Amino acid sequence: MAGIPGMKRYLDFVLSPIYDEFLAPEHRDDLRKSGLATETIRLQKIRSVPPDMIDTLLGFPAPKVTSAYLMPFPDPRGGWLDHVRMKAFPAIVTDGGTTKYLQPKRSGVRIYFPLATLDRVLHSADPLHVVEGEKKSLAVAQLGLPTIGICGIEGWHVAGSRQLHPDLDDVGIRGRVVNVIPDADARTNPAVNAAVRHLGDALSARGAIARLVLVPEGYKGIDDYLVARS
Repeated sequence: MAGIPGMKRYLDFVLSPIYDEFLAPEHRDDLRKSGLATETIRLQKIRSVPPDMIDTLLGFPAPKVTSAYLMPFPDPRGGWLDHVRMKAFPAIVTDGGTTKYLQPKRSGVRIYFPLATLDRVLHSADPLHVVEGEKKSLAVAQLGLPTIGICGIEGWHVAGSRQLHPDLDDVGIRGRVVNVIPDADARTNPAVNAAVRHLGDALSARGAIARLVLVPEGYKGIDDYLVARS
């Protein structure tokens, strides 16, 4: 987010207690579709962004976006990362595809840490779950399973590197079982399948026991499956 003046101040303002209960019905319904409980939403400080602050947080105009909710990124060392990622309403449809999530340009990727299981992610040898998608990772963490989220199937590394993201430096991985849970397109998309293999290789290079967990057929993501079972 370098180059966006005052970004931390704006983000801190939206994360302040004054907005703790600021969640539009449309946004709450979207989170509920992923099976997220009220306690999870509050703990992760997910909230609607004041409409006049959407462009400010992004650092560029998004005229087609009428509303958005913020998914703050916990810092595993405490507090919150200076990283903005929000779900836009409506989704932006172009010839190049559909964009559901927005973030400042050139802000890169960060690892998403569900707070409910953060201590066990960092300080236990319990099997770790690496889940594609922030909301999906929260749905798995609600089961009490140590979980981290990656934003897209390439979200486990920084650009130009095939090593695990530096955000994972504090996570004990050597000798640990790591279950990788991608979206369902890992079955059919060669590029996604290749990214999953690269992630497995990076985990193995750090001494992890990497295992692929495929979402059952008929479901787009692990959250859909968990909601159907509940």
